[in-house]
Amino acid sequence: MTSVIIAYRVQAADGRGPWRPGWSHVWIDEDAPAGRLTETVMDLMPLAQLRALPPTMMYGSGCRTLDALMQWFTPIERERLKAFGFYPVRLNADVVLVESEWQMLIGRKRPFYDGATRLKWV
Repeated sequence: MTSVIIAYRVQAADGRGPWRPGWSHVWIDEDAPAGRLTETVMDLMPLAQLRALPPTMMYGSGCRTLDALMQWFTPIERERLKAFGFYPVRLNADVVLVESEWQMLIGRKRPFYDGATRLKWV
């Protein structure tokens, strides 16, 4: 019996998250409290390993709980992301490739927008 992997992530309607090259500075709260989480996917898995992942799946960051996901974003960032059309979602992942105390790198056979349940910012 296969267990269901539930993940929470922030994304737009196209299933892409807000960590896009050259764009994060638009929504990041520069006055965020010291000690804020700054771990990236590349901190979890070396770039060479990321590039070697099979192209048959979609990959992205997520968290095990909605509360853990909300710890990544300050209230200011949540408002900015909401204005740009981003929202938290709950979805099923097919695999967890690597996981830290703060996040996990997940893989899905389907696009992230397919079957994701849109949630409200808290």
